Amino acid sequence: MRQINGKLCFLTPRIRLLAVTGILLSVGSLSGPAADETAGIDSRADELLRRTSDYLAQAPFYSVNAEVWQDAELDSGQRFQATRTIDLEMRRPNRLHFEVRSTRHNRGIWYDGKSLSILNRNRNLYGTAPAPGTLDEMLDVAAVRFGMTIPLEDLMQSNPYTNAVRKVSAGTYLGPTTVLGVSCEHLAFTQTNIDWQVWIEDGPKPVPRKIVITYKDEAGSPEYMALLSKWDFVTKLPDFVFNFEPPPGAQKIDMVELRSPTGRNR
Repeated sequence: MRQINGKLCFLTPRIRLLAVTGILLSVGSLSGPAADETAGIDSRADELLRRTSDYLAQAPFYSVNAEVWQDAELDSGQRFQATRTIDLEMRRPNRLHFEVRSTRHNRGIWYDGKSLSILNRNRNLYGTAPAPGTLDEMLDVAAVRFGMTIPLEDLMQSNPYTNAVRKVSAGTYLGPTTVLGVSCEHLAFTQTNIDWQVWIEDGPKPVPRKIVITYKDEAGSPEYMALLSKWDFVTKLPDFVFNFEPPPGAQKIDMVELRSPTGRNR
């Protein structure tokens, strides 16, 4: 997020991130998948993916922490791994707050059902824009109008399963394993341009514990990995958690829109 002519603009930084997506897949149609769209997924993988998707979709609220590792590239072409942490708090149908922290960036985002606010803590700059009344709609607006990829956005969709399998050609159950000491079930899926894996906690709380996305159409097949921990479905999240209050001395600037509300390029 940069300031250009007094406006907030979401541009690629000098370090080019090669795997720029949310968890699982991008936002897609919320209609049910056709029968042939899941024909290549084996029954056990399908069962587990449905289970974790239903568990997340039915949760009225939750918080989670993610440690993200992402292949990146300097202008010189040198490759390295960039990392950041994400603390997310979500309440259906229309509340969201998360903090993204790294050595280079420190940002917060708030959605209160009416507006979307973004704070660049390093520079003490913020922008606010009107937003629609549901999480699904807000995520679409953020992507289409402002070019934003909301971290972990696919976990917050009202229908995670449909979005996940929409373009999958094959899915495989790879068996039990552990992620940071937690017993999990390992699933792998493939699409035309990406392969993705998810490790789902075994037991009564089938939450994702690790996700890896491999970009097959990018040079060197870069990867995105997220380790998910501190899942909390118990602690209440009152309204004030999602209400943005500018910090002392913060400067408000406009958010640059990539598209007008009608969908036409500006």
